[in-house]
Amino acid sequence: MTFAVALVPLVATPFLLWWIPLAGCGAGVTFAVLDLIYDDVPAANLAFGVHGLLCLAVAVWLVADRRRQAAIVAEVAGPIHLDTALTERLRVAFPRWGERTAAAVLLVLGGIGGLAWYGHRAAQVAAHESAAVRADGVIRSVDNTEGTIAVEVPQPVEVDVVGSYEAGQVIPVLVDGAWVRPVAEPEDVTGWLGAGLGALCLAALLLVREQRMRSAGRRLLGGPLSAVELTTELDDHGRAVLPDGMAVVPVVAAPMRSTSPLVTDEDEERTAEEIEDFGRQWRGDGQESEPQTVTVAGDLRDGGWVLLISDSVVLLPEAPLRMPRRRPEVTKAPPGEPLPPMDTGDLPELPVVLWSRPRDRVLGALSLLGFAIGPAVVLAGAPDGWWQTVLALWAGGHFAYQGWCRLNTRVELTRSGLVAHGRGRVHHVPWQRLYGVRHDEKGLWLAWEPGSTFQIGGVADRWGAVMMRLRELSLAAGDPGGRVTSRLGGASAVVLVYAFVAIATVWWQHR
Repeated sequence: MTFAVALVPLVATPFLLWWIPLAGCGAGVTFAVLDLIYDDVPAANLAFGVHGLLCLAVAVWLVADRRRQAAIVAEVAGPIHLDTALTERLRVAFPRWGERTAAAVLLVLGGIGGLAWYGHRAAQVAAHESAAVRADGVIRSVDNTEGTIAVEVPQPVEVDVVGSYEAGQVIPVLVDGAWVRPVAEPEDVTGWLGAGLGALCLAALLLVREQRMRSAGRRLLGGPLSAVELTTELDDHGRAVLPDGMAVVPVVAAPMRSTSPLVTDEDEERTAEEIEDFGRQWRGDGQESEPQTVTVAGDLRDGGWVLLISDSVVLLPEAPLRMPRRRPEVTKAPPGEPLPPMDTGDLPELPVVLWSRPRDRVLGALSLLGFAIGPAVVLAGAPDGWWQTVLALWAGGHFAYQGWCRLNTRVELTRSGLVAHGRGRVHHVPWQRLYGVRHDEKGLWLAWEPGSTFQIGGVADRWGAVMMRLRELSLAAGDPGGRVTSRLGGASAVVLVYAFVAIATVWWQHR
C-alpha cells in the first residue's frame, strides 16, 4: 500500500516538471523523503536522495530567478490604468471554469471509483486469506509471456505471478475454494489505490490552475498594472512570443477587439484588414509582416499572468507566462512561390478534375488493402494476445484511411468555384474566396478564406495559373459569390465501416 501511494509522486514528477515545474520539484522531493523513510535498500536511498536534492535545488533556482526577473521589470515598467468600460468587457470575456474544470470533475469521479474498487477488492482478498488453508502445490506449466502458472491443488488452477518459476517446482500456496495464491506473492490490488490517488491529485492540480487563472483575472482587472512595451509575434501554436523568444504567453484564440476605449462584439470574426493582409501575403502582393508592438501589462516573469494590449486588440491569457526551453517557431511565410494568373486566352472546358500524381494514387490503392489485411491477420490467429490484436486492427485501419485519402485527393474546377477533396472533408470554395495559389517541389498549394490551406501533388503549374485567372474574372465581374462550405467526405464512411468490421472480427474470433 505504501508503495502504491509513493508511486504517485514518482510517476508525476517528469510530467509535472514539464507542465508545472515547481509542482514537479515538490513531487520529486516528496518521493525522495518517502523512499528514505520506507525503503531499506541503500542504493535506492542514495539514488532517490540525490534526485530529491536536485529537485530541491531546481525549485530554489526557479523561485530566485522569478524574483530576479520581477526586480528587473520593476526598474523599467510604468503604471497603466485600463478604461472602466474596457475592464468590464474584459471581465466578462476572461476565461472562466471550462474544459479543465470538466476534466477535473471526471477525474474526481474516476478517482473515487478507483478508491472504492480498491476497498472492495482489498476486502475480498482479506476474506480469502482469512478463510484459506495452506498447502503445497505443484507447478504443471509456466507461461512467461502472459505471466501465469498452472498450479495443481489438486486440480490445475491458473494463477497470475510476478516471479520466475519452473515446471515441476513445488511451492506453498493459500487455497480457498477456486481462489489460489502463492504464499510468496499475496494478491496485489493496490494498483487501484494508486490510480485513484493519481486521478484525485491531477484533478486537484487542474482545479488549482483554474482558480489561479480566476485570481489572476481579478488582479489584472482590479487596479493599476505595471507595464512595458515589447514586440510580439504569434508562433505555430497560437502563443504570443516576446522578443528573441525570451518568453511565450498562451493566449485565448479569439481576441477582444477594441475601438478605443470600448470593445466591439466581433470576438470571433477576423477583420477585413487581417483577411486582406493574409491574401496579399499569399499572392505575394504584400510585404512580410513585422513584429507588432504591444503593451505587456501585469506580472512579467516566468509563471506570471499578463495582458497584451495594442491599439485595437486585447489578448487575454489562458495560461501563465513561460520561459521556453527552446526558441519558438514563429508563424512561417506561405510555402513556395506565388503563381500569377494565366495570360489572356481561351480557358479550358469546365468542369475539370485535377488528380494527385499517379504514384500517390497507386500507393493509396495498395494501402487501401489494409481494410482486408488487418481483419484477415486477426482471423488467421497470427496475433498473440489482445494487444497484438488491437495493434493489427489499428494498423489495418490506419492504412485503409491513408489509402482512401491518397486515392481520392483531387480538385475539381467549375465555373462558380473549386471543390477540394481532402483528408476527411470536401470544401466548396467560390472563386471570390480564393486567396491565391503557390507552387513548390511538392505541388500546388491553395489558400482560401478565412485561413485554410490545401496541398495537391503532381498537378502542373499551369492549372494554378488557370485558377488565378478564374478568380480574377469573377472579381472583375463583381459577383459577390457565396460562403466557403465544407462537408464530411468518404473517408468518414470508410472509418465507420472499418470499425464495424473490426468489432465483428473480434466477436467472430472469440465467439
